[in-house]
Amino acid sequence: MKMKKLFLFAVAMMASLNMNAQIEEGNWYVTPKLGVGIADMTGNLFDITKEKGGDYNSTLHPLTVFTAGLEWEYAFTDQVGIAFGAWYARQGSKTDDKLFQVTVDYFKVPVMLEVYPIANVGLALKAGMQIDFAARKRLKIDGVEYNADYDIVAFRNRWGRVIPVAYENELSRQFNKVDVSIPLAVSYEFYNFVLEARYNLGLINVQKDDPENSKHRLWQFTLGYKIPLGD
Repeated sequence: MKMKKLFLFAVAMMASLNMNAQIEEGNWYVTPKLGVGIADMTGNLFDITKEKGGDYNSTLHPLTVFTAGLEWEYAFTDQVGIAFGAWYARQGSKTDDKLFQVTVDYFKVPVMLEVYPIANVGLALKAGMQIDFAARKRLKIDGVEYNADYDIVAFRNRWGRVIPVAYENELSRQFNKVDVSIPLAVSYEFYNFVLEARYNLGLINVQKDDPENSKHRLWQFTLGYKIPLGD
């Protein structure tokens, strides 16, 4: 009997915590989010010593990264909504011998369907599609970091004025600039605070000529605060 009372008390407490967690049909919400991620890549390391005739091969391991984003949600009903996001996250991987590390910074644009399966409870299940745009790419080999973006060259015009010109280097051209991924998430909201765990499944190879077909994988764990924009 005592256990039953404790259970009923816990249910009542959960219900009271979630009175403000229900979306309302026709309303917009905005949620800024901050958190950490665990980034990894599938397969083994692509061959970075190909030009030297070598065959470097090593298992890839995860990186701990920072992530931040902003999401706008529209409620179709009291239990179904659609969210549009703008995210920043670093992705990549490293080898266990610490000789190699690749990092790519992405701006991410997800569109996700959000379902609240239990009325008046802050639990939400989410799935959708996402486009990722590469913003910064770096390779670290044996402790030396290499720029995989743009090099600056001094160009002298006909009047003798030196003008710096940025051009994409050869290393950058080996990477795909856009990734498409599938985000899957579960979140829990209490008093407008939103705890979320999200998994991003990359669909496009990180490098164009990668024989291992390595693709991004990313776990994100974030805390956000949902702000109603309606009445």
